[in-house]
Amino acid sequence: MRRAMLLLAVLTGVSACGWATKPASDAGMCIGLRPAVAQLRAGLTAHPETPDAVGEPAADLVIGFEGVC
Repeated sequence: MRRAMLLLAVLTGVSACGWATKPASDAGMCIGLRPAVAQLRAGLTAHPETPDAVGEPAADLVIGFEGVC
């Protein structure tokens, strides 16, 4: 039964990443994430000693968000 449900989902295109999902640049998502990204930026600025393994991906996230939103 489980296998049949999975097959049905695959054949009909029903998935979390399917064609019916909205793009990540949706205005509501940008507005909702803006405070969290601002906090991340402030934290990185206030703590330049943040290890590169954490700081670089976080900075990439901030730059990417600001580029799209």
